[in-house]
Amino acid sequence: MTDLARFLAGFVFFFFLIVIPLLFYLKRRAQTGKRIVLYILAIWILWYLPYAPIHEGSHFLGGHFAGMQLKSHQFVPQFWRGDFVHGYVTWENGEQWQMLLMSQAPYAIDGLIVLLGFFLFRRRTAFTPFLGALILAQTFLRSVFDVAVNYAADTVLGGSGDFRFLLNGYPRLAVHLCAWALMLLGGWGAVLEIVKAQPNKEIPSVN
Repeated sequence: MTDLARFLAGFVFFFFLIVIPLLFYLKRRAQTGKRIVLYILAIWILWYLPYAPIHEGSHFLGGHFAGMQLKSHQFVPQFWRGDFVHGYVTWENGEQWQMLLMSQAPYAIDGLIVLLGFFLFRRRTAFTPFLGALILAQTFLRSVFDVAVNYAADTVLGGSGDFRFLLNGYPRLAVHLCAWALMLLGGWGAVLEIVKAQPNKEIPSVN
């Protein structure tokens, strides 16, 4: 899979899995068109900057806990040089179980982030439209995007990333089911919040 194909796939997935849901959410929060554009641009920046560090940092933590020796890393793509796709962590030779633990770590973190989204929205007092959209993007939508873009890259577009290794190391059906379960859980959380969204309505916290 070429860098251009990965970049284009990421752009398409970002538009449909992040921008479109945010548009619906902000519309239901009765935001003006200009404000929606400004909010989505701001959220894109705040979403993009921690995205690769969280994903690659999860690989690092998984490999570290598995006892692997770090060889090199780039937690943040060098976007200032026009590189928007190359975040990576490489290791000295490791056992298969270590590689599997390292490869699945970002998606375990994605699951925890989805649970964090449910917790934050349940405990909320009164999120502003922007803050609500930001939390939506950084929890449910971020996790759905992370799983979907990496899953599609390896299962549909011929990539050789995390899911290719997981599919070769675990029962294939189990990997497919786990990936889809995580995407559906994150998607369900996002849909619930979009449907419940109302203009500047304050929702009391749960005691």
